[in-house]
Amino acid sequence: MSKPVIRTYKDSSDLKRMQKLTQAIWSLESNYHIGDLAWQRYRHAGREDEWITAIWEMNDKPVAWGWLKLPGSLMVQVDPHFKTLSMDIINWFDKMTETNEQRVTVLETESHLISALEDSLFNPLEETPEVLSKISLDSCPFPVKLPDKFKARHMKGSEDLTNRVAIHRAAFHPSRITEESYLDVMNAYPYDPSLDWAIESPNGEFAASCLIWFDEINKVGLLEPVATDPEFGRMGLGSSVCKLALNALRDKGADTAIVVCTSPKTHEFYKSIGFEPFAQTKSFHRFKNTL
Repeated sequence: MSKPVIRTYKDSSDLKRMQKLTQAIWSLESNYHIGDLAWQRYRHAGREDEWITAIWEMNDKPVAWGWLKLPGSLMVQVDPHFKTLSMDIINWFDKMTETNEQRVTVLETESHLISALEDSLFNPLEETPEVLSKISLDSCPFPVKLPDKFKARHMKGSEDLTNRVAIHRAAFHPSRITEESYLDVMNAYPYDPSLDWAIESPNGEFAASCLIWFDEINKVGLLEPVATDPEFGRMGLGSSVCKLALNALRDKGADTAIVVCTSPKTHEFYKSIGFEPFAQTKSFHRFKNTL
């Protein structure tokens, strides 16, 4: 049997091939959704020099990939049918990094990656894991009642760019999101403006927003990101904009939505909508000078 070939790409074709694998093997036991990769790649402009990607292919089909974020953090995905490649990616990661500490985060269900990390003398990190939660869209449509004179709608396109970036920067201050980078997001697969929702305040500014990335093949959407301007906090707008986007996602044919909760506070927020946890991340590290 032929062996996988490692390839690097100098343009956006690497992301498309990485997404191809992510979509092909997606399940609730895998760490990434195609929307994850698009958001991670395009949300910040001018970071290309901080990244190195490599893709392992079999008969021109991607079966594994590594995405190194300098100086020493690795995102990795391996088709479980080619689990021996997990060690190959770790060795590649080691060769490509110069920093002493190396870090990798995987999902607790990705046993093939965890075994390779442990065999490579990576140790678990004592830190709060991210919690992945899901919701069945059988509960849609969610009823939503907005405060007086507030309106909700999806994005029309680049004409909404200024307001769309402003709400994100207000919610996540300080933020590196710019109009240039969010325009890149809008041009990325599988961005869909009809799944990028906002609630407008009476003065026409966006008070809350929710973007959902839809994987049509697996019929699952990913919420990333969700934002509420602190000026409009405690009005239920964050929950409302998520419900409106979820309703639109169901109309597209999705049957499930997922979200990554990065803190106990966000976990409780999504739990109030109806999301239930199904997995959490595990982070590992090692120091090169101890190998």
